[in-house]
Amino acid sequence: MADKKYDIIIIGGGPGGYVCAIRAAQNGLKTAVIEKEILGGVCLNWGCIPSKVLLHAAEIYDHIQRAGNYGIELGGEVKWNTDKLREKKNAVVKQLVGGVKMLLEKNKIDIISGTARLESENSLTITDKHKNRALINFDKAVIATGASPISIPGVDIDGKYIITSKEALEIESIPDKFGVIGGSFIGCEMADVYHALGSEVTIVEMLPSLMATADEEVSATIGRAMKKKGITLKLSTKVKEARISGNAVDVTVEDINGKSETLQFDRVLAAIGMKPNSNNLGLEKIGVTTDKKGFITVDNKMRTSVGNIFAIGDVVGGALLAHKASHEGIVAADVAAGKPAAVDFEHVPYAVFTDPEISAIGLTEQRAKEKGIKYKVGKFPFRALGKAIGMEKIDGFVKVIADAETDELLGMHIIGPHASDLIAEAVAVMAFNGTSEDVASLIHIHPTMTEAIGEAALNVFKRAIHIVN
Repeated sequence: MADKKYDIIIIGGGPGGYVCAIRAAQNGLKTAVIEKEILGGVCLNWGCIPSKVLLHAAEIYDHIQRAGNYGIELGGEVKWNTDKLREKKNAVVKQLVGGVKMLLEKNKIDIISGTARLESENSLTITDKHKNRALINFDKAVIATGASPISIPGVDIDGKYIITSKEALEIESIPDKFGVIGGSFIGCEMADVYHALGSEVTIVEMLPSLMATADEEVSATIGRAMKKKGITLKLSTKVKEARISGNAVDVTVEDINGKSETLQFDRVLAAIGMKPNSNNLGLEKIGVTTDKKGFITVDNKMRTSVGNIFAIGDVVGGALLAHKASHEGIVAADVAAGKPAAVDFEHVPYAVFTDPEISAIGLTEQRAKEKGIKYKVGKFPFRALGKAIGMEKIDGFVKVIADAETDELLGMHIIGPHASDLIAEAVAVMAFNGTSEDVASLIHIHPTMTEAIGEAALNVFKRAIHIVN
């Protein structure tokens, strides 16, 4: 590799890195992306995209199971072909990764394969798979190296029996008994997938509820939905040890009362959390600061403690979400080009693709109380909505949280069908400091799921039409 010089170089080709590179090139900067594995990062290859293919397959399977309710008579046994499912998943991933490569090339962005290490504020070295090294000089750099799954003492991930989401998405076989350590977003999504495939699924969570950062009512609702399906929940339960025994995994757990038991599974997913990929980048050498967990500290323009070095995505912490990383990448590329831009960290939406889906933006009731904010709440259940009844998707609700004095929309929480799409209305309203009355005054198409948003906003003032206020 020959030595080169760039206006900006991005370390990492995931959804933060490649988006940042494209915007930087659009801004007229000579740009390169360094990727040590595969373009698209975890999201396209082992996370967001492949998991949604599997979750969509689970949704199709659910539709087939309920087809008789709509007069559709299917003959024969409905069976899973995991080879075909894996082929479909891989084809989708290949198409999207190829699309990223094409976009980078069309924007005249250099794609460099190798591992990067910062040597100074304006240079880094690249080591390729053949151990060849080259020096690259730059005016600005963006660190977009992502994060990796963590384990806990007594749980050693081997990638075969005790696995991460990366291995879980390969669907090599359907285990009879599938254990999930951690009731996180990823844990609950994978629990849904393997339950649909036919596994007997158990989630072990040390906290008293699933998805502990979600709104309390949302968390309770998804817990009930999981139990209704037949997924076993062991809440307020710690994992003491997970030990491979032959072709199985023995998991010793302890409940809140100190009672221990050993559960046996064919496969166990460790969905405990993530750690930043910030080691071995040379951060200490050039003075880039991190927090005690290793996440890189940044301001709202995505600048690190070194003025010409930026960091985006999972490596900076906060909500570990692909769309957040992409948005931060655009902001970093604009700031690097001298344009005004900043990230609003308070208004980042998220979605969980369980059944029912979950999405939210802004404050939960718990968080509003902690901040001492006086608020009011409006709710509308999907069981009162014509479209939801017609779809047999009546679990869940829309919750609107507004400032008690100004009526400013502080948060929206949705659990139910198409929640990940519905939340976009709240994102737009909150971006312009809108109120619950603004939401209530909008015309929502009938019959659609969006009507629940308008009704929940009306319920803030106890004026909802299709429920008793």
